Amino acid sequence: MAASARSELDDRIRCIVADWGTSNFRAWALAGDGTVLDSLSDHRGLLSVEDGRFAETFRAVCGPWLEGAERLPALLSGMIGSRRGWKEAPYLAAPVSLESLARNLCPLGETGGAMVSIVPGVCLDGAGEPDVMRGEESQILGALHALGRQSGSFLLPGTHSKWAIVSEGRLTSFRTYMTGEVFGLLRKTGTIAQLVEGEAIDPAAFQRGVERAKAGMGRDLLHALFGTRAQSLLGRLPGSEVAGYLSGLLIGTELCDALDWLRRYGEPGELVAIGAPAMLDNYRLAAKLFGLELAILDSAAVLPPALFAIAVSAGLVDPSPARKAVS
Repeated sequence: MAASARSELDDRIRCIVADWGTSNFRAWALAGDGTVLDSLSDHRGLLSVEDGRFAETFRAVCGPWLEGAERLPALLSGMIGSRRGWKEAPYLAAPVSLESLARNLCPLGETGGAMVSIVPGVCLDGAGEPDVMRGEESQILGALHALGRQSGSFLLPGTHSKWAIVSEGRLTSFRTYMTGEVFGLLRKTGTIAQLVEGEAIDPAAFQRGVERAKAGMGRDLLHALFGTRAQSLLGRLPGSEVAGYLSGLLIGTELCDALDWLRRYGEPGELVAIGAPAMLDNYRLAAKLFGLELAILDSAAVLPPALFAIAVSAGLVDPSPARKAVS
């Protein structure tokens, strides 16, 4: 970007919003009406930041947007607000109105010309297993705005997949599955990992894994996991298909439990999946095997407007018409 164009862009930025997770940092520079002027993606997630140098990392990543800035609002969501992050942002207890996120921001003060705040997470600490989320609450708010709704059921796949229920703008309950993390561990270490050949996920093997989980109603996962190894050793599952079968088995088990959970809450109807489109492909295929169609929303499309709405509601940004974006 030319210096003159960069200067013009800097003059029009009214807010920076970011999703700062364990592995990645995604950020957007927004105009006064929420229009995305620029965006970036960086691999400097929490795990790569040494000695708590989060302020330094923020300035390094967003530096081009901070030149000449004074008290520019910057709103961060995700694991950056965890105990291992920049500063721990207290959880809001569910059931909770998603509109209350704006009233409970965790301010960090000024760094590099930006006034930084963190969106709080949400916890569920009643009967049964406790649960927590950070970042997904903002994506769900963005999905509601995008769909023009106040209620719905949501799926957010990832390292820790989230299923959530919203009623009249209140996040009433949610449920987390360590599907992605367990898949990564089993694929890289242990006796199953020794049988994996290649990186590709074979679609047919994935489907067989989902169907195996469905047949067992998700109740015998530990047995089925050893069955994955046994099938390979007996020549019934080629090494090139092990990863696909394993992924299907884990995602299918997740769907068995999550769909039963939704039914117990009386939540039929459309399920909205939020995430990167490529990540949602396997979930879309698995859902079809359960007779379910997913409505798909790209998290990169719904998150910036959600964080902008939170910033406006919190009084951090005075919304104003945007001029034509710089190309």
